[in-house]
Amino acid sequence: MRSDMVFSYVRDLLEGLTGTRPEPDSDGDLLVGLGGAQFYVRVVNPDDAIVQVFSVGIADLEPTPELMTALNDINQQIGFARAFHVQGQVLIESEIWGSDVNVANFRHACHNIAGATDRFVPQLLERFGGTPRFEQSKEPGYGHGSTNDDGSGAYL
Repeated sequence: MRSDMVFSYVRDLLEGLTGTRPEPDSDGDLLVGLGGAQFYVRVVNPDDAIVQVFSVGIADLEPTPELMTALNDINQQIGFARAFHVQGQVLIESEIWGSDVNVANFRHACHNIAGATDRFVPQLLERFGGTPRFEQSKEPGYGHGSTNDDGSGAYL
């Protein structure tokens, strides 16, 4: 599917979920408030679209070998998502094929991203510093959702 078609569909989906039609920011990302926290959505690949759902966990953080090792360790523990450093930020991201996007898998991606961010970002902040972003985006009613015995989110 072409990215312009998927982008339009994703905006319609987000409007149905949130009641607000998001406008792209200067990077072309859609800022989404869902479940009491902020996520970003980006559509990439012009001819075979991929929808990226991500949170900015930490900003203002320089890469170090130790940080890269910690991110690699996180990536061994999470499924259907990845943690990485780019442009001074730690992101946690999930992807959905453009032709497969629907309400259920979009919500799953957001829950998965939120669970991973809630579980791993506080540890990274304590160890490496930086400015918390996802934590700051949370509204008073934000709930961590159900968790497993190890404290991870429902989808980890």
